[in-house]
Amino acid sequence: MGIFMTTTHSLQRSLRVTASVALVSIIASACSRAPATEPPPRPLRTTIVESSAAGYATTYTAEVRSRYESDLSFQVSGKLIARHVDVGAKVRKGEALAQLDQTDQRVGVEAASSAVNAARAELERARTEETRYRDLFERGLTTAATYFAQQTAVKTAQSKLEQAAAELKLNEQRLAYTTLRSDADGVITRVMAEVGAVMSAGQRVVSVAQPSELEAVFDVPDGRIDDVRAADVARIALLTAPMAQYPARVREISPSADPVTRTYQVKTTLPNPPSALRLGMNVTVTLSNAARPSAIALPATALFQHDRAPAVWIVNKDLSLALRPVTVERYESDRVLIASGLELGERVATAGVHKLAAGEHVRLLEGAQR
Repeated sequence: MGIFMTTTHSLQRSLRVTASVALVSIIASACSRAPATEPPPRPLRTTIVESSAAGYATTYTAEVRSRYESDLSFQVSGKLIARHVDVGAKVRKGEALAQLDQTDQRVGVEAASSAVNAARAELERARTEETRYRDLFERGLTTAATYFAQQTAVKTAQSKLEQAAAELKLNEQRLAYTTLRSDADGVITRVMAEVGAVMSAGQRVVSVAQPSELEAVFDVPDGRIDDVRAADVARIALLTAPMAQYPARVREISPSADPVTRTYQVKTTLPNPPSALRLGMNVTVTLSNAARPSAIALPATALFQHDRAPAVWIVNKDLSLALRPVTVERYESDRVLIASGLELGERVATAGVHKLAAGEHVRLLEGAQR
């Protein structure tokens, strides 16, 4: 009995010691564990809202063309035996560009010339006869009717000579038409006929552009045509030198849309084109309306859709995020114009907007600390 009691007390003492050791180990482990840390702020690319007078400006890519470009053709038909110019050649007014075979026209000129000579001889004979009959009539040796008939013959011969002369002039013009000449100083932009081809009257041979007055031509969708009409400032810049801009003027807006592209062609004239501007070059045309208020332009990546309405993420001073509804004036290819909802100086997120959450703290990327 005594031995059993002693063993029981020893077992209880061992359990208490083991429990105490386990408790101390748990407390020590809890004290040595590092406190939980929050995740680092998300890096974010942002921009500062600024006023942009160009916010209502629209830029288009245009092609430089000549305001005056003529498609030249022969006024008579014939076989093309020579072409003196190629694309890119500079020509002067009156310079020969192409030549038709002149055989038929020369025959016509010779025949008309012979007809003129015959009519002239007939007129001389009629006048001689009229003089002789007048003398006979004055001496009473012929009747008045015979004399008047001879006068009529003179008038008829005169009319035949005039008709033959007109026919000769017409044939000489046809002969001249076999040589195609430039109607102005310019540059050959297209060639549409080769030597050996049989040309019909009016068939195009070459195109001549006058580089003295250039214009930029571009297409505008129907949703932008009203902005083009309202624009009062137009500037043209070279793609290789975008900072150098030249004043221009909207000269013509097509009244109807192209049946294929459904766009409207717009032509802007450069009063004093720079020497670096050449036919066929691509340039940018910026149209704006100075009378309209300034707009806020943001990258298209800054826009977020919330409840089917546009919104942007605002970065507060403590670098926390807040969602702000905005009103969009217009969508463009790479940016969006904000009509209302933003204030100048506010910071807006421009990337990763679909991964952000309200109240989240962020870290501004380098280069965005403005």
